[in-house]
Amino acid sequence: MKKLLGVALSLSLLLPSSSVAATTKPTPKPTATKAKVAKKAVVKKAVAKKKKKVKLKPKAPIKWPPPGFDKKGELYAKTATPKELLIAASENKYIQMKLIAECHKTACLGIFVGSETGCDWWEVNSNVLGIDPNNPTERIIYGSLITLVAGSKARTIKPILLVSDEPIADGLGVGAYTANCRTGSPTGKIPSNTYTKSPTRS
Repeated sequence: MKKLLGVALSLSLLLPSSSVAATTKPTPKPTATKAKVAKKAVVKKAVAKKKKKVKLKPKAPIKWPPPGFDKKGELYAKTATPKELLIAASENKYIQMKLIAECHKTACLGIFVGSETGCDWWEVNSNVLGIDPNNPTERIIYGSLITLVAGSKARTIKPILLVSDEPIADGLGVGAYTANCRTGSPTGKIPSNTYTKSPTRS
């Protein structure tokens, strides 16, 4: 019996072990991970937008003969309304200057003139009228005014400002004007306003 056990023991030593070896789990291979690179925010440059040029519509030509004008031969004339005078001043620096510098303290009048043929210079004769101190219901001539300005082309409307030296007062105004379209050399300075008081007031 002992022999059998010894044989059995010796055989067990010679036989390979039948125990299952513990399987090792394969270790995962290290994988290279790419570091996330923060992208720089793209700053768009502000593009300056070009402003569209505003094209002013050309003024409609004034009809000829001009409506609302008084006609005498080949000449046309009209007294300017306050609104028309302001528009004329915005387009004529001389008229604008006179309106600002003088017409807030002395009697003035704006007129429009035109000629069929055109001329070298304009001469406008007018009177400054005021209330008669002896009779408040009557008006008398305070003085006379001669206005000289540059000429104008044929069938062209020209604004003219008549400026007196007479201080503004109630019932005072420039009127009874006559416009003449002249050719040749002017008889005085252009532009100019020459005011002469009436002999009864000087």
